[in-house]
Amino acid sequence: MSSAAKLAMRASCYTFLALAATSVVWGRDSAASVGRSLLSHDVSGNETATGMLVTYWGQNSAAPKYQEPSLDQVCAQYNITAIAFLSEFGQSMSLLPNIAGHNFSEVGPAITACQSYGAKILLSMGGQGGDSCGYGFSSGEDAAETALNIWELFLGGYPTKSTATRPFGNATLDGVDLDIECAANGTDPMYYTTFVQQLRSLMQNGSSSSAATESLDTEYAAVETTLGTANYLITAAPQCVFPDAYLGPQLTGLALTDAAMQFDYLWPQFYNNHICQYNEADNGAGFQQSFQNWSSWANATAPALEVLVGLPASPSAATTGYIADSDEVKQINMIRRSNATNFDGVMLWSAAWEFENEQMNQSYIPSVLKSLTDRSGADAQQVARSFTFVVMALALLCCLL
Repeated sequence: MSSAAKLAMRASCYTFLALAATSVVWGRDSAASVGRSLLSHDVSGNETATGMLVTYWGQNSAAPKYQEPSLDQVCAQYNITAIAFLSEFGQSMSLLPNIAGHNFSEVGPAITACQSYGAKILLSMGGQGGDSCGYGFSSGEDAAETALNIWELFLGGYPTKSTATRPFGNATLDGVDLDIECAANGTDPMYYTTFVQQLRSLMQNGSSSSAATESLDTEYAAVETTLGTANYLITAAPQCVFPDAYLGPQLTGLALTDAAMQFDYLWPQFYNNHICQYNEADNGAGFQQSFQNWSSWANATAPALEVLVGLPASPSAATTGYIADSDEVKQINMIRRSNATNFDGVMLWSAAWEFENEQMNQSYIPSVLKSLTDRSGADAQQVARSFTFVVMALALLCCLL
């Protein structure tokens, strides 16, 4: 072989080595970016976590046997806690969350304390409607007005009406969650699109109402607006059936159809739905397929949208859909080994039910953390990385010949 040919071969080898090394680094970094790390005091600094832990607080669901702990006691265990629920809104209704007997005056300071831990606190709108639904929008104007009121009463705005009061005082929530499970008479789910779009606009630009400064009450002078820098969140908890009847996607005019890019996280509820929840009879095949439906849609439509798995925290938390500890670890690991690169953790319904578990020494959180930190979930990734290293070694040997 001529000297020129040898030089050309070596140049090709070095180029290949550079590309292979870049792919290894890229693979490591992209894997680390799938999901956000859990709070350090939850996993003792374990850096292998591949997702978040989310819960709902405020419904005191396990009472009277067990009283739900305060918000600041609960939120230290989770990345995101949603205050549940604002169960009446739209059609000019006053916006006062139903927090099942918790003291409003204590919630504001608790929100601030939670945020100091690094936790995010959301307001969840909706909830189970039962026989009479108390929420929904009758028009686009109704939806836009409600978005402005939510911004002024719970997020970064100020009340513009003399009679308006921020329920949690100066505390500024980190965003809004939509758990839409019914529609009040005279309302249409299509207007959630307007609500989400208007709310996102306010989150990015603030209130356009000049009355906001003219009617500023000194009571709220300490409310901090962080427009342009705050990462306000919009999340949703659709039913696991794809598509969701009230939010979509793939249903004309609904929020996840026309405003998917405005959402940050989805945590479909994989319970109380035999079609798409975990079932032992099929070894979770239907559950896995349902998650893939949501994940694939999100990847194709809104690549930045992260998808979590919503599960009941105890057998008492849902009629059906509870997954026993060992099965939960197995099912989440299957998702982690799949091509669902937008998987970002587990949502548990709810903090009250998990507290009941703890009182019986049956906490569900350890198994969830195990499913998010267990190394077996990264097996496929590790095999691919090892193969790349082998190819690099062979290429290097070739270059030295």
